[in-house]
Amino acid sequence: MHGLAQREGAIMSHTRYQKKVDTNERKNLHSSLICYGDADLFICIEPSEALRRGLFASEKTSFAINEHDIPNILVTADMEEYPPLEKIKEILNVYSDEVFFMNATNLSLKNFNSNQHVNLIMLGFAIKTGKLPFIEIEHYEEVIKE
Repeated sequence: MHGLAQREGAIMSHTRYQKKVDTNERKNLHSSLICYGDADLFICIEPSEALRRGLFASEKTSFAINEHDIPNILVTADMEEYPPLEKIKEILNVYSDEVFFMNATNLSLKNFNSNQHVNLIMLGFAIKTGKLPFIEIEHYEEVIKE
């Protein structure tokens, strides 16, 4: 997606799953894009990203969010104020009863002496929300080993 993370930008990815292909072609997935208000799960490496992408959330959305803030370029340039974590939690609780936070960055630094494992830790955290029940845990383990 254009290498935006290298330029202090955010990266957003959509992933949609379909359990099985339907004989009625119109019922099958033809796009990986998620419609506004239709996300089942947000996996956020940075708390304020959950707010920026709020259009995709609804009452059915669960949030798995890393507590470690990464101020964007506008905050760094003092053009914008970063919202406190408690305010982010308060806003997200309006959307959903399933808002889960952990500090994956600290866990990664503590166990691997690097923050490069945050994505993997957050995936494991998201699996524990129960919003990915259609994929067996063994499949995740196989991919992680690779």
